[in-house]
Amino acid sequence: MLSRAVLIGLTGSLLTAFAALTASSQTVSFSGTTYSNNLWNELGGPNGTVRADLNGDGREDFVTRNNDGFNSNCTGSFVVTLSTGDGKYATPVCYTLPSGNALLFAVGDFYDDGLLDVLVANDNGLLYMYYNNGSGSLRMANTFQLEGIPAGMVAADINHDNVPDLVYVLDSPDGSTTNTLYTLLGDGAGAFEGPGPTTTFTMNKEPAWSLYYGDFDNDSHLDILVEGAAQVEDEILYGDGTGHFTPGPIVGGTAPKYVNYAPFDIASNGTMDLIGAPFTPNPEGANTYYNTLDIEWGHSNRTLTSQTVTLKNCTVSGAPPVVADFNGDGINDILVVEGSDCAGDGPYTLNVMLGTSSGTFKPEEVVYTTSDWIAEWHVMRASHSSKPDLTLWQAELVEGNQIENPEEVELVNTTAGNFPTCTPSNFTATGIAICNPTSSTGVTSPVTFSLGGSGQALARDMELWIDGAKVNENLKQNYSRYSFLNAKVPLSSGTHTVTTYSVGWDYTLTSTTFPLYVGSNTCPPPSTDGLNICSPIGTARGFSTVTSPVLAYASGNISGAGNIVRMEVWVDGVKEYSTFGSNTLKTELTVPSGQHKFDYYIVSSVGDIWEETVYPNVQ
Repeated sequence: MLSRAVLIGLTGSLLTAFAALTASSQTVSFSGTTYSNNLWNELGGPNGTVRADLNGDGREDFVTRNNDGFNSNCTGSFVVTLSTGDGKYATPVCYTLPSGNALLFAVGDFYDDGLLDVLVANDNGLLYMYYNNGSGSLRMANTFQLEGIPAGMVAADINHDNVPDLVYVLDSPDGSTTNTLYTLLGDGAGAFEGPGPTTTFTMNKEPAWSLYYGDFDNDSHLDILVEGAAQVEDEILYGDGTGHFTPGPIVGGTAPKYVNYAPFDIASNGTMDLIGAPFTPNPEGANTYYNTLDIEWGHSNRTLTSQTVTLKNCTVSGAPPVVADFNGDGINDILVVEGSDCAGDGPYTLNVMLGTSSGTFKPEEVVYTTSDWIAEWHVMRASHSSKPDLTLWQAELVEGNQIENPEEVELVNTTAGNFPTCTPSNFTATGIAICNPTSSTGVTSPVTFSLGGSGQALARDMELWIDGAKVNENLKQNYSRYSFLNAKVPLSSGTHTVTTYSVGWDYTLTSTTFPLYVGSNTCPPPSTDGLNICSPIGTARGFSTVTSPVLAYASGNISGAGNIVRMEVWVDGVKEYSTFGSNTLKTELTVPSGQHKFDYYIVSSVGDIWEETVYPNVQ
């Protein structure tokens, strides 16, 4: 194995000591773990591997093809590699398809249970639905016939029913540049209602290949970015919210420089932009690389504005840069790989270009160096922090530009910065962590809100609504499937209804709603029979993040026959506290760290029982 420097290749206490030494000289820092097993596969492009939290531990896992070039240590058509710790992954688990070979993957909550399921398309035009049991174990549950062999596919909500659909484009063996985009409309029960609208579009130089989704005109409808098969041009298809798409601009296909783009909201304004690295492919010789990046800024009038960013050295693979706020200042940064020359040679460096408030980017800072060729790199959540982490794919280059000894490197962000204070849930794939307030009562104005969301779609923003009006929105510091919001909101004394949303780029919503009694220390009973839990706050998709001892506070109401005999609170199946002859339960409970189940009961004298449950996360 070729040597590598900077942060990778150092382990244990040596890595910690080295990171401490370099922290003062680098604004952004990472710690890394290297894997030679099948975390990632370069075949199939962006849709040939997916990253999503399948085992509900708050860190993203990998689903990819099984390939002889990787050390998966198992047989089968595709591989699931589950997270076990911050930047740590278990031995890959292989799955065998009923027929054919796995080509492409997509994830979504197809059963509406808060878990992320997996779709696998094979080389016979069949689509398999794999149900996720919540621990990352998959069960083949359904089979669907596609219109042909897909070249690219994504799962996203195209028709605003908060149910994931499937969008795919067919392979073009004859190289035709006229393509058809197909849709399957999800039913929320693990199947599809049937074929949706189709869209025909034509690219200039190549057939369609991989698909991305976003909103490139900020009209609150999902759009599709189509990547060409030769990766020298892309096309935007603008959606109307019903599954119909209008072909838009083709970008990146101007000789001799071609650009392979990836979509990011670089300006954090709710509109997707494009960023790419120009290159000139040469199948018969050496590629030509350039010391520039191209940004295409998206606009609501469906136009693009170009900007060139100059680099110190040339890029090395044509793979697009990635964008996120890596230093916690609320401004997006660029991560790009450069070589030691403009001939694609190493050593190779992964560099951060910090964004500024004026919309420009600072010169590169090296955050990772290797003698291995870096093929691609992606933003993900590999740790339990709120910081964006990275995964990168590297290999040795031998004669004829053939690759050997491919590896996956997980880079956990160790930067000290002003990152969001509320981390998304560490025990479920979708939901909203409520770090403040954690109780509906005992709050004063202005109220501090600190929230972290995780959803089934790539995250666009997080929104805070009070009494039916949006009072705050955060379009910054969102990455992968995770979003954040910190706000201080002045509120009048009295009862308010709070709803917070984690919004995906397909406008799927993960939400939670709870009451807030500003200026009061009292937990009022509900107006109907049952329980009102004031602490800890929690709903089916909302989870308080609290510290021990935990305030357990609830009130009850019985308006029918009988009287209240007792109220109880149970933690993880064990009764912890009871009160008798009162409609109020209030106590503090010592609870170990981790996610817990709090069951509140009210029992009447005639034997009626009401129950409510919340799931706080104790730090």
